[in-house]
Amino acid sequence: MAALVLCTVVSGQEHPSTAVLDLSKEPHHKVLLENSQVRAFRLELQPGEATLSHRHERPYAYLSLQPVTIANEVRGRPPVVVELEAGEVHTSKGRFTLAERNKSQELANLIVIETSKADAGEFEIPMGGFRYHDAAFAELFQLPVMRAYSMVVAPGGRTEKHEERYDRLLVAVSDLKLREDVDEQPSSEILMKAGEIKWFSRGMNHATTNTGNSPATFMVFEFE
Repeated sequence: MAALVLCTVVSGQEHPSTAVLDLSKEPHHKVLLENSQVRAFRLELQPGEATLSHRHERPYAYLSLQPVTIANEVRGRPPVVVELEAGEVHTSKGRFTLAERNKSQELANLIVIETSKADAGEFEIPMGGFRYHDAAFAELFQLPVMRAYSMVVAPGGRTEKHEERYDRLLVAVSDLKLREDVDEQPSSEILMKAGEIKWFSRGMNHATTNTGNSPATFMVFEFE
């Protein structure tokens, strides 16, 4: 899975008076989750279709589960074309206005993850740090308010029990069938389709095992 992380190359501070200031009001962005830490959206665009001009005020990340080409259009500037591979994540500090256009021949289906805070201080604990078996771990990016890593866990692979010190958003890159073993609780099962997301609050002491018949690929976004 590609794990390239790029900061956005558009940083215009001016925006047209007709720009949508609240991303949830842009009709192509559908809210998947909203709480005090994060807002997550699904962005769908038909070939050649574009969003309305809209404002990104806070840091955010976006990813696609399949290859896609997106043009970032800022008024008065040439479009910036971004080619996303499957599972590739891009990040931005926000504070600019743009429209996004699907330059691909297929439907663009992206997940956009926007923090609710502009700055919450630095993460005090290094990313990861837990032990795992029959699995691969990769850091994706780290911003002051949000960071992310990816994991590929073979059938039967697992993480050892560890405490989660930050709130987490799990994004399924493949279909997932996981068993969660949590202190003082019965084991539970997580069943997710590729592209689905799930929120977990900090403080959980748990181990995760892939009980499926194929590798489990997912991303974890952590919030300070």
